[in-house]
Amino acid sequence: MEFTLRGNIYSLMKQDVEKAMKGVLPEQISKYYVEVNSEKYPPKQVLAESLGLGKVEFTTMDASSILRRLGFRLYRL
Repeated sequence: MEFTLRGNIYSLMKQDVEKAMKGVLPEQISKYYVEVNSEKYPPKQVLAESLGLGKVEFTTMDASSILRRLGFRLYRL
């Protein structure tokens, strides 16, 4: 899937996210989380790891929207 984030174009597939998150320890979840490879992660951590970006470069809403479109389900604590 191609998408624009803060003026930059990225291409990402669900399998890319799953591969990027293998062996990554989950950070503390404050409100929302996404399950990847049977682990619970904050959405921003998942997108940052998958794209190689800093978490300050996008919002949780951005990450949530992109991850949903890739087929991940988001949950609220």
